[in-house]
Amino acid sequence: MMDIGASFYAGCEIPFDQFLGMCNDLGMSYVEIQTEHPYTPSEMDRKRVKEVRELADTYGFDIILHGPLFDTNLSSLKECIRNASVKFTQECVELASRLNADLLVVHTGSFPGDLPSSLMSKARDQLHSSLSELTKIAVNSNVIIGLENKQKTEDRELVLYPNEHLKIVEAFRDQGIRAVLDIGHAHTASCDLADYARLLNDLIIELHLHDNNGISDDHLPLGAGTINFESFFETVRSIGFAGPTILELKNKQDLESSVEFIRRIGVLKK
Repeated sequence: MMDIGASFYAGCEIPFDQFLGMCNDLGMSYVEIQTEHPYTPSEMDRKRVKEVRELADTYGFDIILHGPLFDTNLSSLKECIRNASVKFTQECVELASRLNADLLVVHTGSFPGDLPSSLMSKARDQLHSSLSELTKIAVNSNVIIGLENKQKTEDRELVLYPNEHLKIVEAFRDQGIRAVLDIGHAHTASCDLADYARLLNDLIIELHLHDNNGISDDHLPLGAGTINFESFFETVRSIGFAGPTILELKNKQDLESSVEFIRRIGVLKK
């Protein structure tokens, strides 16, 4: 059975306190906050951190922090950009610690589709360097880094397919890195979702849920696309996953219908 939460996404028009109240009414246990304006580390002073923590505590929510969506690339071949991306993500680790969030979700970065594929190995080396730097501060801050798979685009994401996800997380397992499996992203890459979950198994620390038609990353409500969630949830149960399951959706109506979808197929804890 699943404990669910929702992503408080960049550009959400619902004020944070109202968003938490809505999530509470829907029986959620988590809120995942994206580190985009106005929740970047430099904008979250001591007062604002205290306010966010107290609001979450009011409803008994656990906070999860999602690292940057924009302007960073931990796999960049340009060293100055990689360094800046690492620095910002390190600040996100510190912010997670201040918010009492023990998980920071991180995107691994992308490789430009126009570049020769022979340079892909260099991008992977860059990612390894970035993660080596990040894990040092994460371990000291008692924050787990969860690496998320990304969707298929014109550029090549460093973690797109199951074997890539497993390889990079296994390499840093001892440094506390785990896997965040995004079902909608995996569907755009034509992955077998059940096989994906079985391959990662106990390395999965969190799930992201949204639907699409297998072509683009539409973030549709559950049941509005072509993902077979019933089969996937059966697999998740079989491997004993009990971590947070985060709905990444666009509005209140989509959240409500998706919670009802999960409730109807009998995997919701509350």
